[in-house]
Amino acid sequence: MLSILALTIKKSVTLFVLAGPVSMIPVFLAVTEGLDLHSKIRFARTIGFSVTVALLAATFLGMPILGLLGVSLGAMQVGGGVIVLLLAIAMVLGKESTFKGSPSVINEYGVREAAIVPLAVPLLAGPAAFSYVMGNSAWQTSADLIHVVVPILIVGTACWITFYMACQGEKKIRQSTLDVVQRIGGFILAAMAIEMMAAGLRGLFPVLTPGY
Repeated sequence: MLSILALTIKKSVTLFVLAGPVSMIPVFLAVTEGLDLHSKIRFARTIGFSVTVALLAATFLGMPILGLLGVSLGAMQVGGGVIVLLLAIAMVLGKESTFKGSPSVINEYGVREAAIVPLAVPLLAGPAAFSYVMGNSAWQTSADLIHVVVPILIVGTACWITFYMACQGEKKIRQSTLDVVQRIGGFILAAMAIEMMAAGLRGLFPVLTPGY
């Protein structure tokens, strides 16, 4: 039981780092710009739920579905990287609403749609998190499900709490500061996108791997 607890803690920490909800706060603030506090809190809850569902689906259905469709993990990494790069460019240029493809006044339906793509997937539950949970989804007994499922539930809850706290603290941050943070976040996202695409291209074309 102690080994299961230690493995659960280890997986939870690793998955939290891969999801990176703290680094996604600038993206969250950009996506929810113009919404009232109640809508932002509801949005944060929706994100946490979406991340949890996406990771659970990847855990139990990811590899079978990818194999059935003939889609490789490398292709998923490249596709996810393209989406992240588009969002990063939009953030740097201050065109987040254009990237979202929605008007400046966003209704509840629009908020729920934005919660899934691109913030929940693929920025939080992205190729790195998907590949990790799919690679660690093996279980033999019901006890093994603890270290398979619980880390995902913890990370989903952590995403919700992180963005909830961002909602509460946003009023204390000046708009100029938020603008700077969003631009910096855009540069960071761009670097993450390039890394995601590079990893995917190495998977698709092994000749690109150093020492091949």
